[in-house]
Amino acid sequence: MGKIATPQIITEQIMELCQSISEYQPIYVPVKASSKSRFNECFPNVAEYVEEYGGQSVFGRCIWQRANVLIEAEAHAVWKSPNGDLIDITPHINEEKSILFLIEPQMVYRGNIIPSIRKELTSSPLVAEFISLFNERDQIAAEANGNTYTLTTTMLKRMYEIEELLNQKVGRNDPCPCQSGIKYKKCCSQYMA
Repeated sequence: MGKIATPQIITEQIMELCQSISEYQPIYVPVKASSKSRFNECFPNVAEYVEEYGGQSVFGRCIWQRANVLIEAEAHAVWKSPNGDLIDITPHINEEKSILFLIEPQMVYRGNIIPSIRKELTSSPLVAEFISLFNERDQIAAEANGNTYTLTTTMLKRMYEIEELLNQKVGRNDPCPCQSGIKYKKCCSQYMA
């Protein structure tokens, strides 16, 4: 299925997802990670940055794409500098230089995980199950007290199994591991980075 990454172009599917979330248009925002910022802690990172340098926090969604199988709108915060520039000060594991960001003014952060919004780009039953499991995980995390939550062994095992299935190596003319029914060369391989 390939790594999750910032979409290089804003497709019709991405626009549909964004329009279902916010009246704003998605925009590319540069990543200039602060040396003090922690991975996956954008909300506290930006709050601390605002305290030190002024400006304000802007809440919204970071739009990610995983090959041609799904797009994900992950809750995210960026810094709006005193002169109005939007900058993502939080480092990303995939070392993105810019992110696709959708402002969501009605978002409220209370310390718990805010569930991602996912959209499948294929009719694959495996991808549908993958999205369902991750949506369930997000809901469990959102309802937990603090940042600690528990998943069943069965659920966790199935999430890893699907991840392995979707990332298995196959020949270009073999059926795609996403179970779309399309040959790999015409499916996920053309979107691999």
